[in-house]
Amino acid sequence: MLRTMTIAAASCFVLMAPAAFHADASSVQPTYVTGFASSVTTVTYQQPVTFTGELVEGAARTPVSNELVQIEVQPPDLGQFAPVATGTTGSDGHFTIATTLPTGGYVIAAFAGDTGLAPSRSPSLVVNDTPLPTRLVLDPVPASVSAGTPVTFSGTLQVQSAGTWEPAQGAPLTLIKDPYTSSQPSAAYVTTTGADGRFSLTEPVTETSGWSVENSLNSVFYGGWFQEYARSSYGWIEGVSKTQIAGFSLPATEEAHAAAANGLYATGTVQRWNGSSWVGLAYGWLQFYYEPKGSTNWRKDYSAQTDAYGQFHAVVGIHLGTADWQARVIAAPDILTSTSTNTVISTITDRTRFASASIRRTSSGSWINGQVTDWSNGQPTFSSLRGLTLRLYYRPKSSTTWHAYKTTTVGTNGYFQFSEAKSYGYYFKVVLPAQGPFLSCTSGTL
Repeated sequence: MLRTMTIAAASCFVLMAPAAFHADASSVQPTYVTGFASSVTTVTYQQPVTFTGELVEGAARTPVSNELVQIEVQPPDLGQFAPVATGTTGSDGHFTIATTLPTGGYVIAAFAGDTGLAPSRSPSLVVNDTPLPTRLVLDPVPASVSAGTPVTFSGTLQVQSAGTWEPAQGAPLTLIKDPYTSSQPSAAYVTTTGADGRFSLTEPVTETSGWSVENSLNSVFYGGWFQEYARSSYGWIEGVSKTQIAGFSLPATEEAHAAAANGLYATGTVQRWNGSSWVGLAYGWLQFYYEPKGSTNWRKDYSAQTDAYGQFHAVVGIHLGTADWQARVIAAPDILTSTSTNTVISTITDRTRFASASIRRTSSGSWINGQVTDWSNGQPTFSSLRGLTLRLYYRPKSSTTWHAYKTTTVGTNGYFQFSEAKSYGYYFKVVLPAQGPFLSCTSGTL
């Protein structure tokens, strides 16, 4: 979030002697910068300012001639004092130094010391600034690059003075990257404009992201600069990534009704190449395909989206029998497609049951009929059982041994019928053997 700051009232500072300055303390005279003044209290960009004052020594305040005095400014970003101009005292100790300031802020006159003279600095002055209309003129950038490609972000910061746009030199700037997903952090890069107001930063585009630049210092804008706040956008740059499916799995075997009740889930991880390493593909889209055993055609199933870490846990369709499965990344403007290298084999079985089975006995024979289905109590049916083989078994009532007797096939809607010569004195049962994906079931004893 952008913040602004303004400078407070000035305070006095005492400059200590540099470490490189050595003298006998008893022979060093204290010095003072007195009468320090500015020709203006408010300054505009590149407006000349004249600073005056006097360098004196000792208790008698004797003028000190022919010594260097430095004008230093502390910008409103609360950094250190930095020199901007140097002048020399005259025979009467006075100095007059004309210069321009890089910003408004605190200003002092500093004397570094000399043989027999201690260093000193003046009380600080506050020189206010007049912010000027400001704009950022950006150079074009590509709309799309391969992920990891360095892109140069450049342009010019300008201020409008006397109706003319001029370069703003020495101004701090922040280049901001906003990734396309909220799970990725933003990034900030700092630089400073040159004498011509130009700036240039080269950074890698590792993912699709929006880029903008503002005249701030680490995303903080300070009152006291000569510019008004300005921000301009380069727009979105597609960081086109290669992808890979790092993991893909399905249950090896599952029963259709259990899968319908609990969900049949494909799980895995998708990664993209950011130019230097594989990272999770956040919120990418996948398409699942299956190929039934014996087929040579891949068939499209459901699609799914990865989470912020590139992982997926998604429901797929229920298809009876054994099938090969693949997961494929769906191409996007910044994503290249890929296919899982491990083809997953999954088998879906289907339980069966006798919805009904009854017998009618007469002296001339028995008639057995009923219905066999793959559903019960409102559960879904996944396939017709028509054409499946049914086997009829019998045993004498005096025996416990079952004997295979006849076969038939399941008819429309699962109905079946047997007509037998055996009647009283025998028990019967009907068996649907396991066939293909269908599990076996047995009727009650009839």
